[in-house]
Amino acid sequence: MTADPPPPAPPLPVVIECQRQGGLAFPLRRPAISVEVAGLDAAERQALQRLVQAADLAGQPADYPGPGYPDALETQLTVTWPGHTVRVRFRDGDGHPAPLDELAGWVLRHNRPGQAKK
Repeated sequence: MTADPPPPAPPLPVVIECQRQGGLAFPLRRPAISVEVAGLDAAERQALQRLVQAADLAGQPADYPGPGYPDALETQLTVTWPGHTVRVRFRDGDGHPAPLDELAGWVLRHNRPGQAKK
């Protein structure tokens, strides 16, 4: 008897974007950072795959209802696959799961010269 093969990995997104804004003392609106997945090497794609799966975007509300901190930064993640897009908005201290922060941090760290900025 042979074991069933593992299910195929879900498809990678085509584009992932992160934008941060907010704060009271020093309000800011940073430009959105977009990462084109086609431009990533194999190790970066694997890391992104793990982060997207851990973030469970399909299981997240579009907007976390918690108020966050009074001076909280707001983050909006937009992930686009062929045929659909998911947006999740969350704030510091609103109770969102840590994998969303990890995915947003990955996008922000991958802002490179030549990458698309909006």
